[in-house]
Amino acid sequence: METGLVKIMIVDDEPRMCDVLCRILERSGYETITAFDGETAIKLIKKNRPDVMLLDLMMPGMNGREVCRQAREISPATRIIYFTGKSQIDAAEKKELRREVDAFLTKPASTTQILSRINSALAIQ
Repeated sequence: METGLVKIMIVDDEPRMCDVLCRILERSGYETITAFDGETAIKLIKKNRPDVMLLDLMMPGMNGREVCRQAREISPATRIIYFTGKSQIDAAEKKELRREVDAFLTKPASTTQILSRINSALAIQ
């Protein structure tokens, strides 16, 4: 898949995090879409059908798990990567969460780690 055609949605309630991720991904040739809350993310998924979604777990209102569940129903082809802070979850929960998504990434993550997870998620058939 040509990266110029790949749409990546970033869902995080921290605008600064979204801005940093957008810059990283756009420099790598990806198209980005951002949402700062779950409700907006669901609307944008319906409209844009992103190829990959970087999804924060801990957000006010609709959390990442609920966004993931609804996104799977709306756009089953969208690859979902949970992107969350290490201190927010324990090892047992992390194991359970991995079954819900295509990949898991903990903050902070390097540009190399982020791009690697996205490329791996895109390679899943």
